[in-house]
Amino acid sequence: MSEVLPGAPVRGLRRLSLASARIGGAPGVERPDEFRGAGRSLDGPEQAALTAIAEGAERYAGADFPGEREVWATAAELDGRVLDMSALPKCSPREYSSGRCPVTPYDPHQRIRWTQGLDLATTEPMWVPAVMARHGIRRLAGAEGFWNRISTGYAVHSDPVEAIVRGIAEVCERDAAAITWLQMLPLRRITFDTPTDDLSTLIEYSDRHFMDTYFFDATTDMGVPTVYCVQTSEYDEACRQIVGCATGRDLPEAAAKTLLETIPARALFHREDPGSFGLIMAGAELMGKARRRQSFDFLLGGHGDTRRQSPPGQPTLPTDSTAALQQLLRALGGRGMQAVAVDRTTRELELAGLTAVCVVIPALQPLTFHRYGQYRAHPRLYDAPAHMGHSVRREEELNPWPQPFL
Repeated sequence: MSEVLPGAPVRGLRRLSLASARIGGAPGVERPDEFRGAGRSLDGPEQAALTAIAEGAERYAGADFPGEREVWATAAELDGRVLDMSALPKCSPREYSSGRCPVTPYDPHQRIRWTQGLDLATTEPMWVPAVMARHGIRRLAGAEGFWNRISTGYAVHSDPVEAIVRGIAEVCERDAAAITWLQMLPLRRITFDTPTDDLSTLIEYSDRHFMDTYFFDATTDMGVPTVYCVQTSEYDEACRQIVGCATGRDLPEAAAKTLLETIPARALFHREDPGSFGLIMAGAELMGKARRRQSFDFLLGGHGDTRRQSPPGQPTLPTDSTAALQQLLRALGGRGMQAVAVDRTTRELELAGLTAVCVVIPALQPLTFHRYGQYRAHPRLYDAPAHMGHSVRREEELNPWPQPFL
């Protein structure tokens, strides 16, 4: 690790500590900018620094290291079980033919790189495309362009089981965020009669600073407690509305996590170098403008009832890592979804007592920041709303605006 730096304080929120970490590269590793992490905590600067280091370690684990164990082959040429490539997310013909789509169709007749992971349902080895398990992979072959490389599904933890749980939860979080926005799901708003101390602190800060906070239950058929949050501020011309989405062991924890993301993120809308975050910020900045307020009417338009959150009957994930993993695997298995964990633990992380994994679940909906590559032909995009009790929009009825999620 090269350094950990404290972040700029958020005025009026003394409990919130911010930190950034920069993880040093290894010989032969390119794109060192990927090895940075950010931490936010209401439990002091040490916890914020630890979170930043963990996030930086996740980025580091996704790098392309010398001597990676991989095989060039077609799926048919591999010896052993192979990820079901028919379940891969696909863009629609309209997306592929737009001339702006960042990905290409998967071609089973072309050789690509493969790496081995662990099928979480059977604990047997399984081949997965390396491009899906290593976001920092270099020198892509043309046939490997079917996947949008992003850090979804990566997790680092001292407990290997908890690392897998968190990897699965993040894939479920991105699945929920993508489907909510693209299908414009009229999620039910939730309020918290007895919020946790952390959630209460963040809500009170927002209220004092003229930010209106709206929480929505975005829990999908996977059963992972998920909150989609929209914050609006009538006095912030650069960030009139901002979106967050998070999972947790319960809805209050998930709600607090959304605000830990959105509150500090407002500063990014006022940074001196507008191009410093590129594609990641493009959708959020456009959708944060005052003129885009009506694009959030499917959530803020006053439909349906507001549900008050109380413990009975609400989705929860066990705090015990093994029990949580078993619950997640039952949910995935009930939908016939494969989940593969690829070990990305480097020697440095192992010496620090950490395990790094990348969890791959192709049947869930990927979240991408590219407007012209949203995987709009993936069955999950149309099946999930029905499982959640919502009507289903056809492709031509999907949300035309870019993804505002940060």
